[in-house]
Amino acid sequence: MKKLKTLWTKVSTQTLRILVPNLAFKIARNAIFKPKKKHSNWPKHVKVFNVETRYGQLNVYRYGEGKCIWLVHGWSGSAFDFWPLMQKLAEQGYSTISFDFPAHGKSKGKFSNLPQMIKVFEDLSANLFAPNMVIAHGLGASVIANSQWFKRYNKDLLLISPIIDIYQFMQNRAYHAGFDELLIKRTINEIYRREKMPIAELCIISKLKAFDGQLKIIHDTQDDFIPFTTSENITLSSKTIIVTPNKLGHKKILHSRKVLNVIESFNLSANKHTLQWSNVS
Repeated sequence: MKKLKTLWTKVSTQTLRILVPNLAFKIARNAIFKPKKKHSNWPKHVKVFNVETRYGQLNVYRYGEGKCIWLVHGWSGSAFDFWPLMQKLAEQGYSTISFDFPAHGKSKGKFSNLPQMIKVFEDLSANLFAPNMVIAHGLGASVIANSQWFKRYNKDLLLISPIIDIYQFMQNRAYHAGFDELLIKRTINEIYRREKMPIAELCIISKLKAFDGQLKIIHDTQDDFIPFTTSENITLSSKTIIVTPNKLGHKKILHSRKVLNVIESFNLSANKHTLQWSNVS
């Protein structure tokens, strides 16, 4: 049944690309650049504030007191994905900050893409307390590593199931869904052309290898959304430490004790008197 559905998708999208290219583009854009929104119910005692960006106001959430940790969600995720982890970190004496990218969580919008998320992150990073650690999940890793802000950051970085090569990732997902390959290629290139960020330049392998801070990766060996081999390739040629749990998948890993263990291994001692603005040199 799945093979038939994949075949039908391939034939229909190929036909649309040839006969009705504008409609084919819209269908492909919806499939690739429209994240799934999930309900979030933040407790009232979480501090919520808005930060103005070039794409409008975004929701930012802060919880706890102490050294600051940023948590950056991935595609079709939200800040609320980190809420269980934020509580545990706050109990240990940390201040945690997370936020919803455009078209994610409680932020407005229907469509988003990596270049847009990078630009938004640049705006946000200038208006938040400077972090002693950054934790990024999935596409959040590509957002962080491709930012100008990252070139100046040299403290602790934890990547959870990171997307390393966005183009390869998008092609693989489209292929397994059965989309016409030429349609997907044209759609991706057109969106990234509009954003003035060539997609070929957004692979983060070289940027992570050049990182001066301490980098650790935790990636489930059986992650069926982002293959473990993408993270393994980085650790084979760098000093990066990788932790490899299994049977946790792509989302469940966020709520795993193993993530907290990796955070604790950075030896980041809590301190309630170290908050500084990120844009202060």
